[in-house]
Amino acid sequence: MKRLIPTLLLVIICIGGFWYASSKDFFKESKAPVASLVKVNKDEVASFSIKAEDSEIELQRKDGKWTMNKPSPLPLNDYGADGWVESFNALSKDKTVDANAADLAQFGLEKPSQQFKVSLNNGTSYTISVGAPVAIKGFSYAMLSGSPEVFQLSDSQTKPLAMTQLDFMEKSPVTLEYDQVRSLSVAWKGEKWAITKTDADKKSFESDWKLDDKVVKGTDIGQYLNRLKFLSTEQPARPSSGINMSSPELRVEVKSVDASQKEITTVYLGKVEQDNVWFVKEGAEWAYALPLDSIQELANKELPQPPGTEAPPASPIPAAPMELPTK
Repeated sequence: MKRLIPTLLLVIICIGGFWYASSKDFFKESKAPVASLVKVNKDEVASFSIKAEDSEIELQRKDGKWTMNKPSPLPLNDYGADGWVESFNALSKDKTVDANAADLAQFGLEKPSQQFKVSLNNGTSYTISVGAPVAIKGFSYAMLSGSPEVFQLSDSQTKPLAMTQLDFMEKSPVTLEYDQVRSLSVAWKGEKWAITKTDADKKSFESDWKLDDKVVKGTDIGQYLNRLKFLSTEQPARPSSGINMSSPELRVEVKSVDASQKEITTVYLGKVEQDNVWFVKEGAEWAYALPLDSIQELANKELPQPPGTEAPPASPIPAAPMELPTK
């Protein structure tokens, strides 16, 4: 028995070593890193376009600023265009289907369902064409311009590129720095209220605020400012020059200070059109169609009561005691 002990120890050591090596993937072949189909420097991108069967979106970049040319100009957000270029750079093929395809129609690439094109300042351009779906769900046939290769491309990679016009648009017309706000007034259909900071040296949530003759705690002021800051639309903006702002039903005035403590007054006007209010910052280029409900909420100076704080129901008035008949 003693002679078997060294052998058993050796077997146990070998089993332990094999388990450790397996857990560290020592026996697995390392995969080569996935190469991008195209790699462009976003600072050298002059334009990009998104083509579908019945639509086209084109954005151009000049002096570091993006503008939308097709289908029509819109105010753009700060992240959509740069994020799109990053998604384009991240494209990688799943596998080659045909290295030298002669018949593109069988792959749906003779008339692609989608095309994503990037053009650089030096005139170079790259186009990814997406055709018919392959038999494996979640993949489609695709090609890169200048190459006869047809490859398989994951739909999850092209989805971030298939953006709509509204995906690029800035949907919020108001920018606020809460600690710089000194007062807010809202006039809506003849009713008006104003809230004013009482201590300019304190942060917005530390100072008390005055609403008419009522004191509002700083912890509640965010609810008023949020209603204005988070106004948003899901409709294309229009040039403000095309909106008739005579006799507006809404007027919002924000008084704030800049970094040098200089007071700035910003005015927003609103004009009702059916279930929307066209909302325009005075002097701004764009008007935004905001839901009527969100404007009515903004105009309501009362804050919602927290659950459980409703006033108790009034006690019923006790009935008068019944008089007994006298004999």
